[in-house]
Amino acid sequence: MSNNLIIINAHIVTPQGRTARKGEAMNELLNIPCGTVRVTDGIITYVGENRISHEKPGYKVLDARGNVLLPGFVDSHTHLVFGGFRPDEFIWRLNGDSYMSIMERGGGIINTVRATWEASFEELKHKAEWFLDTMSRMGVTTVEGKSGYGLDRDTELKQLSVMQAINECPDRKVDIATTFLGAHALPEEYKGRSDAYIDFLINEMLPMIHQKQLAENCDIFCEKGVFTVEQSRKLLK
Repeated sequence: MSNNLIIINAHIVTPQGRTARKGEAMNELLNIPCGTVRVTDGIITYVGENRISHEKPGYKVLDARGNVLLPGFVDSHTHLVFGGFRPDEFIWRLNGDSYMSIMERGGGIINTVRATWEASFEELKHKAEWFLDTMSRMGVTTVEGKSGYGLDRDTELKQLSVMQAINECPDRKVDIATTFLGAHALPEEYKGRSDAYIDFLINEMLPMIHQKQLAENCDIFCEKGVFTVEQSRKLLK
């Protein structure tokens, strides 16, 4: 399948410049009522007015007249692979309960961890694919997907393996940048021994994940009552 594409007659709306935008600068948009986008070998090589030749051998030409063309959205923080749902906690949050107080009541991360332990690989994969299909229809093309709902070796690997399997599908619509978040909370068996859990992640989990190429990034929940700044530095260095 060719990765060469020319989109013509599109109403293009895109941020100006080549750097990230924040604050008021996010309103600085390039508006081209009748524009062209050229993709060569899967890379966007031209965005602008309809001034380039559309008669280019080896390129598929798509007429987008009457449509708006936007950059794909990137969701930089998702927990894509997990078991169960926590609708009751949504009400608690609306009532002003803090995240830590919900965790102390047995909710939050640990609640989802238990459901993820029980879910099969296929169940987790099917659910994640449904999320990605929904996000794709809303314009999302890339997500960061965190693990962190296993807090043990097998379930963390299961979560990461689900994302790896989806990424390897040739017809996937959304790319996943995988993140190992084994330090999402402290497992019950390590209660009072958070340093030992960090050592377990460093000495056992990280080498295994690296060997299997299951993650691109590593993360930790640095928060009072969870993991300290010093522990975060130790894991991430």
